[in-house]
Amino acid sequence: MESGVKTNGLTGWLSLALGLYLLLGSPRFVQGQNVCANPRFPGDFSVDKAKICVGSSVNIVGVPANLISAQYNFEYDGKSTIDKVTLAPTKAHTYSTPGSYTIIQSGTGNGAGTGTIFCKEVVVLPVDQVKFTVNVCSGRRAILVPDGSTLGQYDSYEIRWGDGTVERKTRAELTNQPAHTYSNSGNTVYTIALQGVYNPPADCKSTVSQSTPISLIGAATQPTISALKTTSDNTIDIDYQANTGIAVQLYQKVNGAYVSTGKTSTGGGTFTVQTDAKQVQCFQVVTQDACNSTPVKSDEVCSLVLDAKAANKQNNLSWQAYAGTATQFRFYRIRRNGVVNGQLTSRTTTTYTDANDITCGTQYCYSLEATVGPTTITSQQVCVNGINDGTPGDIEGVVVSIENNRPRIVANLPAASLSSTFTLVVSRASGSSGTYQQVGTLVNQNSFVDESADPAAGSYCYQLSYQSACGLSSKPSEPVCSVFLNSNSPKGIDWSASSPFTPSTVAEYIVEVIDSVNNTKREIRVSSNTHLDLTDADLESQTQKYRIITASSDGTVSYSNFYTFRSEVKIWLPDAFTPDGDGMNEVFLAKGIYLDQFRMTIFDRWGEVVFTTTDKQQGWDGTVNGQRALEGQYLYRIEVIDQTNLKTVRTGGVLLVRSKR
Repeated sequence: MESGVKTNGLTGWLSLALGLYLLLGSPRFVQGQNVCANPRFPGDFSVDKAKICVGSSVNIVGVPANLISAQYNFEYDGKSTIDKVTLAPTKAHTYSTPGSYTIIQSGTGNGAGTGTIFCKEVVVLPVDQVKFTVNVCSGRRAILVPDGSTLGQYDSYEIRWGDGTVERKTRAELTNQPAHTYSNSGNTVYTIALQGVYNPPADCKSTVSQSTPISLIGAATQPTISALKTTSDNTIDIDYQANTGIAVQLYQKVNGAYVSTGKTSTGGGTFTVQTDAKQVQCFQVVTQDACNSTPVKSDEVCSLVLDAKAANKQNNLSWQAYAGTATQFRFYRIRRNGVVNGQLTSRTTTTYTDANDITCGTQYCYSLEATVGPTTITSQQVCVNGINDGTPGDIEGVVVSIENNRPRIVANLPAASLSSTFTLVVSRASGSSGTYQQVGTLVNQNSFVDESADPAAGSYCYQLSYQSACGLSSKPSEPVCSVFLNSNSPKGIDWSASSPFTPSTVAEYIVEVIDSVNNTKREIRVSSNTHLDLTDADLESQTQKYRIITASSDGTVSYSNFYTFRSEVKIWLPDAFTPDGDGMNEVFLAKGIYLDQFRMTIFDRWGEVVFTTTDKQQGWDGTVNGQRALEGQYLYRIEVIDQTNLKTVRTGGVLLVRSKR
C-alpha cells in the first residue's frame, strides 16, 4: 500500500515534470513568446470585474475544482516564459497605475494534464480629477466650466451643486457648460463638487474636485450713470453705479449705434474715455455676465459742449440741447467762476446771456451743468475776457508820502469798473505850478515809488490815470503833492502847503522832532500852520532833525522829507585889549557857541607868530616869550570845527593898547 502511494506520487510528479519540460522546452518559449497564446494545457478562471478603477481590487473567481495548485501573476508582461514569472496563490490584487493588464494562471488538472496556462485581460481606469471653474451670474446662477483637457474617458459626470442638487451629465452636456439656479432662500455661499463616473462593470468614480466657495449674485438691476464730466478737449470721466459683483461694460454711440468701448468693471466706479470731447458724445453702461443673461442698460447719458463769446458788457453762452434720455430732465445750471450764475428749466433752451457786471479785460470762466434724474452732466469749462466800452470810473483816492527817502504814491482804484488787467499812468510836476510829465506806469498794481525824485530838493506833485485792458482811460486824478520841509528863516522851519491827499483834505500838521543826541522823538501839533519858530531850547544843539506828519480828515497820514536845522557857529572877538594890569580887558579871548575844535594864532605886523593855542578858554595876554609885546596892531587867525564837523576860519586885526600911567 505504501509503495502504491509512493508509486502514484512519483508518477504524478514525473508527469508534471514531463509536461513542464515539453511546455518550456518548446521552441516558442525558448524564443520568449507570449505563453497565453494557444497554451497546450489550458486552465480556467474568471474575474469579478473586467474593468476597475485605480485603487480598486480585482478578484479571481470561477476556478474549476479539478484545477489544483493554481498560482497567479496579475501583471504578466506578455513575453516572459512561465519559469521566469513570479507566481503566487493570491486571488486578489489592487492596481495603483491605470492601464491594461494580463492576469496569468498556472496550475495542474482541469482535465487537461499538467502545466495548465490561462490568461485574462483586465482594464484599470484612471481616476484623475476633472478640473473646472465656476462663473457666477446675476439671478443667483452659476455656470460650471470644465477644463476639456481633464475630461478623461469617463462615461458621465456627477455634479453636486452644494444645495443638495445632484446632476449627471454626459460629456457633451458637460462641455456645454451646465448652469444651475439656486433658490432665493438659504445661503449665498456654496461649494460645487465634480466627479467623473465609469459605468459598470467598473462602476467607480474619479477623485472629487471642488470649487472655491462661490458667492451668489442677486438679480441685476439697471445700472446708473451718476455723473458725466468733460475734463478736456479729449477726455470724459463717467461715474457709474451697479449692483455689487455685477460686471458692466461701457458702450458709446458711434454713427447712431452703440458699440463697446472695451472698458469693463464690477460694481461702481469711474470710466475715463479718450474721445473727441469737443463734440457731443453719448454713453450707456450695460450689465454683462458669463451666463449670457439678458443685459440691463442704463439710461442714455450725453455730454454737453459749451461755447462762450464776449460782447459789449455781456458774455453770450450757447450749447446743443441735451441729447440723452429726456424724460427725467430737470434743469440746466450755469456757473461763472465756480459760482452759480443762472438756472434754466427747459431742456430745449440753448442760450444764456450773462450781463452781470462785466468789466473790460476780466476773465470769466463758465461751465454748464444738466441735472437729469440721478445724473449730473458737466461741460468743460470755457473762458472769455470781458468787453466794456464804457469810460472807467475816476480814481477814488490818492496819497503821496515820503518813505525811505522817495515819494511813494498809493491809489484807490475805481471799484465800479475795475478789471483784472489794468495800467496806472503816473505823471509828475515839480511843485504845484509845474508841468506834468509821465514818469512811470504800473501793471495791475496801485503803488508807485518815484526813484528819480529827490524829496529834499522840493515838493513833487502827481496825477494818476487808470487805463483798462480795453485801452480806455479815466480822467487824471486830482493832484497830490509831497510835503517839502526846509527853513526860510534863521530860527524857524517851513513846509509846503499843497495837500498830499485827494479827495480828503488836510486836517492838521504835526512836527516830529528827532533829538540829535539820543534819537528820541517828540511831536508838536501846529494845526494848519506851515511855519514853526524854534525855541531857545530847540537851538541849544547846533543841529536838530525834523519831519512833518500831515493828517487828513479821514485819518490818512503822509510824511514829509526829513530836514536837519543847522545853526551857524558864532564867534565874538574884541577889536582891542589893554593888558596893563588893571584887571580889565587884560586878555584877547575868542568866545562862541557850537565850537568843537579850536585853534587861534596871533601874528605881528611882520607875519611872525607871537602866540598860538588850541584851548578855547585860553586867550593872549599881550606877551611874547614872557616879555611885554609892543603896542600896536596884531593879526589873528581862528580856525573852528563846529558840532556838525564844519570848518570855519576867521581872520582880522586886534589893537594892543597899554595905559599911560
